[in-house]
Amino acid sequence: MKYSAFQEAVFSRFFTTTFLRQLFPDEAKGYLALQLNRWVRAGKLVTVRRGLYVFSGVKQALPSLANLIVEPSYLSGLWALGYYGMIPEAVWEFTSACRISPRKKIWATPLGRFSYRQVKYFGGYERVQLGGEPVLLATREKALLDTWYWAGGEWTPARHREMRYQALEGLNRAGLQILTGKFDSPRLKRAADSFWEAVNPDPATNTHHRGLGEHGEKRGKG
Repeated sequence: MKYSAFQEAVFSRFFTTTFLRQLFPDEAKGYLALQLNRWVRAGKLVTVRRGLYVFSGVKQALPSLANLIVEPSYLSGLWALGYYGMIPEAVWEFTSACRISPRKKIWATPLGRFSYRQVKYFGGYERVQLGGEPVLLATREKALLDTWYWAGGEWTPARHREMRYQALEGLNRAGLQILTGKFDSPRLKRAADSFWEAVNPDPATNTHHRGLGEHGEKRGKG
């Protein structure tokens, strides 16, 4: 198999060996592995983790990779808050939530640093397009809750103010309340209450609750 034909057939900046076996069902598993190893040694492919590769021409981190390094997972926490512009600092580490605690929590790759932590409630995310690829991303409300959950300790109004939250116009107070209840955590309930005390929103400007699916995913998204 020629590399140029392979690259054209894959039509993506990254791929998994599972995808390749579906794309080339007539090729022997051992043959595909041999070709991949050759292209990695030749500098044409970069191994992100076992079974996950990117083409060497990719020079920047791809948010969509975060969903594949550890599965199932979705981007959340500080990275998501930074993406939404809800905190002033740029966040370069891709922070993700996963259903169970992974054996390896930090992945330092040629395309960036990816971290994974378990959450008590795995939900409250949606599928969006980032960098031309589909990505599972926490909603604004869930990104806040996951951040508070992972950080530990009490979230007092003073601690919230240290975060220097901004761009909160799209935040859904009713949605935050619903997702807080999914955690069944008195500490997070207090964190949510003190958050509103810290940011002092005008109740009259709260947005209506956006529809949430059975698992907390927003409806109407592909």
